[in-house]
Amino acid sequence: MPRVLIAISSCETFERSGLNSPLRETWLPNLSKFGCDYRFFHGSGSSQKNDVVILNVVDEMYGLTEKLKAKCRWAVERGYEYMFSAFPDTYTCPEKLIEVINTCPDYLGSVHQFPGSVPFVQGGPGVILSRKSCEILSNDPSSYLNDDCWAADVLSKHRINAVHHPGFTAFGPGPLRNNSSITNHLSTQPCGYTGDNLRAEHKRWLES
Repeated sequence: MPRVLIAISSCETFERSGLNSPLRETWLPNLSKFGCDYRFFHGSGSSQKNDVVILNVVDEMYGLTEKLKAKCRWAVERGYEYMFSAFPDTYTCPEKLIEVINTCPDYLGSVHQFPGSVPFVQGGPGVILSRKSCEILSNDPSSYLNDDCWAADVLSKHRINAVHHPGFTAFGPGPLRNNSSITNHLSTQPCGYTGDNLRAEHKRWLES
């Protein structure tokens, strides 16, 4: 079983408003069954907690690329073989995620492509990155606002291309025992992301 880090890019504002807590109440506790670790990654000025890593980056939306780069470095320095990069609004089924990670992907998730651009894995439904990919991203000096496209551009220069998996979804119904969904990006749902709809997503999984 590879060492896996679930790395959630969040912020102090989400922590204080309670938007990180639903993950701690639902799918994150199940990770221990599979030997996985998780951390929330916040920027400068955030409050310390046992499951929060404070990075020396801006704790705003425009700092997401630097946050991704820094959490890749954190994962590499601690010997993780894979990192699943996600957000608080990414509902995830750990057992299904581990099955995919065991196929040894370097860069996998829900792939999208803008005309004339490099195909990229969308961050909202989550991104699987190997240690090799994390090393490349953590050492690259470039940076621009869109962390999704930035990662794809950097990795493509090293001949690592985005691999699509239909289980990383942006529109319901989310993970159920009788479907192939692994994650669901709740901010793209009609009601957006709230603690209640993440809990409801988890309840549907448990009852499926």
